[in-house]
Amino acid sequence: DSCTFWIIGDDERKIGYIRISELTDACPMFDLRIHSNSRGKGIGKIALKWMTEYIFKTWPDKWRIEGQTRNDNLAMRKVFRQCGYLKEAHYRKAWRGEKGKLYDSIGYGILREDWEKGTITPVNWNDE
Repeated sequence: DSCTFWIIGDDERKIGYIRISELTDACPMFDLRIHSNSRGKGIGKIALKWMTEYIFKTWPDKWRIEGQTRNDNLAMRKVFRQCGYLKEAHYRKAWRGEKGKLYDSIGYGILREDWEKGTITPVNWNDE
């Protein structure tokens, strides 16, 4: 149902990981973590692009991938957008941080068809 990959730096040290979960579902989720000393170097973008390609090429039955980040993690939100992911959800006070502080959680997703075509299908936010 899940798999985990270490992200290894140039010096052969573990600098992060990717955990893909819900692989028995058509829409897996993931957790991507980069050690604080290794952030801001483009590693997140490389890792997310690799993981997206890995899932879509390894499992032809997967039609979308989704992930979340805290609303204040502007760097990761930028990485999502740079890798073709679209903001699909905004969960209010859904992420408990240090000392119990609550943050909003932002959900991003990518469709297989958008990944294949290099497009982004927008969410219809005005459907009510």
